[in-house]
Amino acid sequence: MFVLGNLFKAIAIVLRIFIYYEILSIGIYAIMSWFPSPYYSSIRSFFYASSEIILRPLRRFIPPIGMIDITPMIAILILVFIDNFIVQSLFDLAVRLR
Repeated sequence: MFVLGNLFKAIAIVLRIFIYYEILSIGIYAIMSWFPSPYYSSIRSFFYASSEIILRPLRRFIPPIGMIDITPMIAILILVFIDNFIVQSLFDLAVRLR
């Protein structure tokens, strides 16, 4: 059973790294969207592409409120929930199977 425990632990670690990367990417993209400048367009396009993985499906259901897009905030809240619920459950299950 220790093999399954190690598998669940590895999956949880990879998911946590992905979640932290997405939170960071969404935060940086949201802050960069406030300051339009042609000097960092390649950096902006990188963070745009990496944050759109999460933001694009959410934008179908959550319209902007006036000129304010609340989708990044909701995406970060969803990612924190997934981290605290699913990833932590995988860690706890991995500990019990060892």
